[in-house]
Amino acid sequence: MADTPAVTVHGYCSNTTPVPGTVRTINAKNTGPKFFHLHGRRYGKCPCGKEVSLTERNNLRRHKPPQE
Repeated sequence: MADTPAVTVHGYCSNTTPVPGTVRTINAKNTGPKFFHLHGRRYGKCPCGKEVSLTERNNLRRHKPPQE
């Protein structure tokens, strides 16, 4: 985890690359139609310490770093 995460003026984390080896895919196919939207979604861990979903290009979505 970084000591000083890169934060934009509006408070969002500027990291776009997930930590190598932390990308995972959610398998929610058997949970039923209520949670089917989670199936196949990819998540990765940001260097700021938060786990965020990924875009189609395997970049982290815009997010705010965890509050201390």
